[in-house]
Amino acid sequence: MSAVPSPATGVATPSSAGPRPLSRAAQFGYGLGDLASNLTWTTLTAFLLFFYTDVAALSAATAGTILLLGRIADAVIDPVVGLAVDRTRSRFGRARPYLIFAAPVLGVVFALAFTSPGGGTTAVVWAAATFVAVGISHSLVNVPYGAMLPMLTDDADTRLKMSGYRFIGASLGLIAVSLAVMPLVQALGGDDRGRGFTGMAVVLGAVGTLLYWIVALLCRERPAPPVPREAATWRALAALPRNRHWLGVSTASLLAFVRLGIITAGAVYYARDVLHDAWATSYILLTFSLSALVGSVLTPWFLRRTGKRRGINYGLAATAALYVPLFFLDGRPAVFLTVFLVANLLGGFGFVAAPALVSDTVDHHETLTGRRDEGLLYAGYSFATKVGTALGGAFFAWALAWGGYRADHVSAEAGRAIEWAFVGLPVALCLAQAACMALYGLENREHPA
Repeated sequence: MSAVPSPATGVATPSSAGPRPLSRAAQFGYGLGDLASNLTWTTLTAFLLFFYTDVAALSAATAGTILLLGRIADAVIDPVVGLAVDRTRSRFGRARPYLIFAAPVLGVVFALAFTSPGGGTTAVVWAAATFVAVGISHSLVNVPYGAMLPMLTDDADTRLKMSGYRFIGASLGLIAVSLAVMPLVQALGGDDRGRGFTGMAVVLGAVGTLLYWIVALLCRERPAPPVPREAATWRALAALPRNRHWLGVSTASLLAFVRLGIITAGAVYYARDVLHDAWATSYILLTFSLSALVGSVLTPWFLRRTGKRRGINYGLAATAALYVPLFFLDGRPAVFLTVFLVANLLGGFGFVAAPALVSDTVDHHETLTGRRDEGLLYAGYSFATKVGTALGGAFFAWALAWGGYRADHVSAEAGRAIEWAFVGLPVALCLAQAACMALYGLENREHPA
C-alpha cells in the first residue's frame, strides 16, 4: 500500500488507491514457500531431538539446551535480516534475492545438521554449530519470504486468502514430512540410521531449494518506495512497542509455536512410549497435518463471519476443552486421533491467519510512524515463532530429563512426564494465547475479517 503525507500531521498514511490485483499463479506460488519451509522446519522440530538422543547419543538435557540456545541465537538474527530486507533495493526486488541465493545454502546446512561425525564433546559441538547455522540460513530465506506478502498486495481480503494458500502449503509440507521422513531414512540407510537421516535431509533440502526458486519466479513485488532518509535502526526498533496490534499477534504466535514445538518434538516419544506403537508417530503427525490442511481452507471463510480475534479465540477455547479427554484415550488410538484432529483444526485458526494479521499491522504501523518496515515487523513475528518453537522443544526435552528418560529403557515416570508435556501443557498455552489476542483490534473496514 502506498502512503501519502497527512496534511495535519505530516505522518504518512495509507493512500486510498485501489487494491492491486494479484494473479492466481502468484497466490498459489506464494503458498509453495511454506511447503518448502516445512520440509526443513518441521523435519527439524519433529526429528532432530530424536536424532540427537537416539542416533548421536546426546543426553536429553544437552539436546534440549542446544535446541533452546540455538533457536534463540537464530531468532536474534531475524530483526537483522528484517532490517536488511527493508533496505534492499535490487533488480530482483527486495525479498526475492534472498529466496534465490540463500535457499541453496539452507539446503546444504540442513543436511549437515543431520550428520554426526563423532561422539562425546565433538558430537555436542557439531550439533550446536550446525543447528545454529541451519537456523541462520532459515532466517535468511523465511524472513524475506514472510515480509513479501504486504509487498505483493495491499488488499486485506487477498492477504487472508494468501495466508490460506500459505497454510495449505505448510499443511502439505507437514503431510510430506509425516509420510516420507522415516521411510526415506529406512530406504537410504537401512540398519545405519545415521546415514539414513543424512540422506533424507539431502533429498528434502534439494526439493525445498527448488520450491523457493519457484516462489521467486512466480511472485513479483510491487515497486518499492525509497529507503527512508531517517533509516536509523534504533528508531525502527523503538517504534515497535507503539503498535499494540503487532504485539498481540506476535505474543500470541509465540505461545502458539510453543504448542507446535511440543507436538512436533513429542510425537515420536508419545507414540512409542505412551501409545506403545512407534509407527503411530506418522499417524499423529499426519493427523495434525490433515487438521492444518482442512483448517487452512476453513479459516478465511470462518473468520470473515466471526471477526478475526473472536474466531481465533473460539477455536482456542474449544481446543483447550478437547485436549482434556486426551489424557484418558491413550488406550483407544482411533478415538485419540479423531479428537486430536478436531482439537488442532480448531486451534489452528491463529496459525493460518497470523501472516495476514501481521500484514495488516504493517499498514497500521505506517499510519503511526510514516514507515512500513515490512521486513522488521515480519522479523519480529518470526522471532516470536522461532523462540516459541525452541521453548516447546526444550520444554519437552527437559520433561524427558525430569522423568529420567533413557533411550534404552523408558520408565513409568518418564512415560507420565511425556504424557503431561504432550497433552497438559497445550491446554494452558491455548488459554494464554487467547488472552494475548485481546491486544489485536484491526477489525475495521480497511482490514475486514
